[in-house]
Amino acid sequence: MPNDLKKAMSEEKIIKHAEKAVHIAEDRDKAWPRKLKELAEEIAIIVFAVSITLALHNWNDSRNERKMEKEFLEGIKDDLNHDANEVADVSAVEKTASYYDKAWQQMASGKIDAAYIDTNSFQLANTNFLTFDNSRFEGFKSSGYLRLIENKVLAKHLTYLYTNDIPFEVSADEMFYNERRQGYNTYIGAKAPINTNGVVQVSKIINDPAVRYHIMWYGGYLHERINHKKRLAARMRKMAAEIEQELKK
Repeated sequence: MPNDLKKAMSEEKIIKHAEKAVHIAEDRDKAWPRKLKELAEEIAIIVFAVSITLALHNWNDSRNERKMEKEFLEGIKDDLNHDANEVADVSAVEKTASYYDKAWQQMASGKIDAAYIDTNSFQLANTNFLTFDNSRFEGFKSSGYLRLIENKVLAKHLTYLYTNDIPFEVSADEMFYNERRQGYNTYIGAKAPINTNGVVQVSKIINDPAVRYHIMWYGGYLHERINHKKRLAARMRKMAAEIEQELKK
């Protein structure tokens, strides 16, 4: 029987017995001892019916909440595994870091391969921002449903990941690439000649202290960003595994 129909029938029975109790109280033909007995019986029936109705409502609400919790955890687990694979793919950043490493090695040795430095100079200004679709988590949180996660340790870990770990890495990427692009525009892009093919000839200003600093500093920082992304991916996979264990209970 549908829950709404059960609810309606329960409410009808309660109203019916409440009306009967009123009629008993208003019946002047009945002696008070009999009235009190019949009123007590009706009140007992009403209290019992209300208790059963509330219990059924609570049970149904609890079942719906458990269903919502399970669906959320299954979805967020899939999100984490998918995003972890995206984060762990640092191949593009590694190519950029490799360019910085080779450029610095050439500068340190004094053996500059102008063709390599210039042809790949776009690596000095490219970007690879960290982005996430956190709509599932934010929607669940903003609706006040995080309270539905029975495992409070799991809820704490998940909340920390989505409100601290991931936003930190997103902000770190944003700061790094914006600062790096600004430095490039100021000390390299505005000074290095550009040939007819649109190639920025960084090799022409490679000995400029500002250029050397840019390549040395941001080259090291790129490796830090790579390591941070790998560690974040590992934390996301660990969180997904923690959720998987919870779902198996």
